[in-house]
Order: sequence, then structure tokens, then C-alpha cells
Amino acid sequence: MPTAIITGGGVRLGRAMALHLAKKGTNIALHHNASAKNAGKTVTEIRDLGVKCEPFPCDFTDLTAVETLIESVKSTFSDVELLINSAANFIQEDIEHTSTRSLEETFNINLLTPYILMREYKKQVNRGMIVNILDERIARNVPTFAAYSVAKVGLSHLTHLASIEWGANVRVNGIAPGLILPPPGGTEDYLTRGKKLIPTLTHGTVDDICRGLDYLVDSKFVNGETLFIDGGQSKGWAQKKKKESPPEDPSWLDGGI
Repeated sequence: MPTAIITGGGVRLGRAMALHLAKKGTNIALHHNASAKNAGKTVTEIRDLGVKCEPFPCDFTDLTAVETLIESVKSTFSDVELLINSAANFIQEDIEHTSTRSLEETFNINLLTPYILMREYKKQVNRGMIVNILDERIARNVPTFAAYSVAKVGLSHLTHLASIEWGANVRVNGIAPGLILPPPGGTEDYLTRGKKLIPTLTHGTVDDICRGLDYLVDSKFVNGETLFIDGGQSKGWAQKKKKESPPEDPSWLDGGI
């Protein structure tokens, strides 16, 4: 039975993908950090599905600790075939107001940690696939979340580089979600308002992301691709409409996926 490593697996998209893969018979190595309580609930739910699941706590601002995560997983699971880099932080600061601390933390969590995990996965596993969870903003210029956006663009480029270097053994792909979930603490009203500015006039769901993941897992000839699951938002239509008829708070559309 194969094993998937999922970072940020206790909450939001990471949780959804972990449960989805578990239902398909995949064992789960579930990384978490501050969301230990949520991760514990997710681990229990996954085990109830009849597969193996173990939690792996790690602070992604500590890059020395990150370097040992793949090795720790391999000491428990010998059949790892998938790494999903889903963990992220999402700080709303434009370039001028980005603090040095949040810049460092954002780059560590969203770019440097995935880089290290990808490197160690290639060295120690050297098979299967890596999926990096990106963001539709990599195709646009949205300064509201400056450090986050730069980090995700860097991760996108790393996805392409690794797919070329490692394709014979490890496929590397990305998923770039759009309007899928409200920001942490947000309500469904966020999605209702947001869908009006998307070409499909709809918002996505975690099921859309999971179907995209299935496609990448099952399609062995897909390598180096980024699957945009965003209703066309990344194509710029939403930004055009936003300028024509802006809501009261012009930053509201730039919340979390």
C-alpha cells in the first residue's frame, strides 16, 4: 500500500487531500505544526478509514528540523510514493509594509521548506511524484500579499526545474487553486461575493482540487505542469471587473484559498 507525505495535512486543503487519498487506500504521513489538535482529529478520521496514518510535527521556520522530516517518515513508512507540499502561511502585507520577520517566515514556509523536502525526497525516495500546491496568483501581479506571491512564484519555477532534472524517476507537478475556501476564520459569504468576479461566476470546492490531484497521480506522462483550478481567475478577467466595479474593500478578493 503506497504512502503519501502531506505537509499541512491537518487543516484546509491539506486535510481534504489527506482524507481523499486515504479513502482510495493510501497510507498518510501527515505533517503538522501549530494545528496539532486539528491534525489529531484528522489522523483519527484517516485511521477509521482502514489505512495507516502517523503524525509528523515539524516547525517549518526551523530549516534544520525540516532536513530530517523525510528521513523520519521513511523510518515509519517504507513505501512512500508521493509528496504533497501543501503547508503555507498567508500574511497580508504589501511590499512596503512587509516586516523582515514575516518575510523570513513566509519564504521559509512557502519556498525554502518545499525546496529542502523536494531535495531530500529525491535523495531518499527517488520514485513517484511531488505535487506543489501553488496559487493562481503566480500568473498575476497582486501586491497585497507580496512575500507570499513571490515565494509561490519561486516554488512554481522550482517545480519546472525539478521536473526536468528528475523526470526519469520523480515526476514534479503543481496545482494552482483559485477561490476554493474562505480565509481562516472567514465565512461562506466570502465565496459568494468572490464568485461574481470569476469568469465561471462560481467558486471551486476542495473536491475540485482532489479531482485535479487524481489526474496528476494517474497520468504518468504528465510532468512539469501546473494545473490551474481557478475558474479562469488567473487570466485577469476578475481584475478587470474589479477595477470597473470595486467592492468597498478592494483587498477582499485576495484572501486565502
